[in-house]
Amino acid sequence: MRGVSKIKTLLYLIHLLPGILTMVAVAVVARGGADLGFPQWQGLESILAARPVTARYLVNILHLNYVLICIITGILLRNLIGIPPLLAPGITRTSRLFIKLGVILLGSLYSFRDLANLGSTAFVIILAFVIFTLTLTLYLGQRLGLDPAAASVLAAGTAICGVSAIVAVAPAVRAKSTDVAYSIATILGVGLFYLFMLPAIGTLLGLSPHQFGVWVGTGILNSGQVLAAALSFDPGTAEHASASLKTGEIYNLTRILFLPFVVLFLAVYCSRSGKGDGDGDGDGFGINTKLGTNFPLFVVGFLFVVFMTSFGMLGETTPPSPELVFIRRLYSWFFAIGLAGLGMQISFEELRRAGGSHLLVGITAATVKLVGALLVVLLLIAEHP
Repeated sequence: MRGVSKIKTLLYLIHLLPGILTMVAVAVVARGGADLGFPQWQGLESILAARPVTARYLVNILHLNYVLICIITGILLRNLIGIPPLLAPGITRTSRLFIKLGVILLGSLYSFRDLANLGSTAFVIILAFVIFTLTLTLYLGQRLGLDPAAASVLAAGTAICGVSAIVAVAPAVRAKSTDVAYSIATILGVGLFYLFMLPAIGTLLGLSPHQFGVWVGTGILNSGQVLAAALSFDPGTAEHASASLKTGEIYNLTRILFLPFVVLFLAVYCSRSGKGDGDGDGDGFGINTKLGTNFPLFVVGFLFVVFMTSFGMLGETTPPSPELVFIRRLYSWFFAIGLAGLGMQISFEELRRAGGSHLLVGITAATVKLVGALLVVLLLIAEHP
């Protein structure tokens, strides 16, 4: 039996391999091959930075580095060429896994003192924005005629962490599959626009990397887009880690920690509304929260790496030890691979279908949240932590 199980596992990995290799290839095109032993290919990021015109406008202002190049390349492949069925399983099933592995390794940037300093402020700001965004989205959904389940999945996406929150909340409120699809398309469409605009806006406003990290960690809807925007604004190096990423991910992870409680709240909200027309069985809404399965377990891995860093198990942090330099290069590759895969899952046709009330509610709530977060940053957040 064990032999059969091993064969099945091996066949499954082989099934995923073509998609994974495609994502890796896109990451190499963007980043270059120096880390992999073939420095002859510099990567599109280095090529753009080496030319005065592209360096001035595309790199310095629009922040077109390897992060955005990976996403753009993935989007173009999906929408101009198409993703063959052979590649789809590896892309859809592993892209977020690479990002989560990167977030776990991101714990190497922090000590428990850093978490205490950044986390206390993050908790207060994120809690206020989660409550405000949930309330605003549910109110707008009610005003524009969305049923409670549809409004709930959209509210989770705007208030917490985008697609992951929508998927977690959907079974708890018995949302229709069409509402889930429209909400995901809305979140991705709005977030994609912000992803390309915010680094340029942050530069024009003179935000520091720390301030920009607070802004995107609070204001951008989807976790992958928070990460991409922070790295785009301040990519950092293996020796000097990205300050915007360090701050932005603390705010983003704080937001994710509220997910189980938001699932419970929205399940109760829909249950009391008594207007169930979702895909679930039975009349009305059941409180099917599954809090255990909705808890973001990769956060535990992140905290474990923070523990190792805090007690010197990964070497000195200043200057960073060879172990930490290796980890930082590794998570940069994980992010590049995962974000390339996320780009390959963005369909312009699906974004176009997310019209009507879903799109209007999503754009309004997202814009209010983003502007509110910017005001908080400008008024309350210092340039350095």
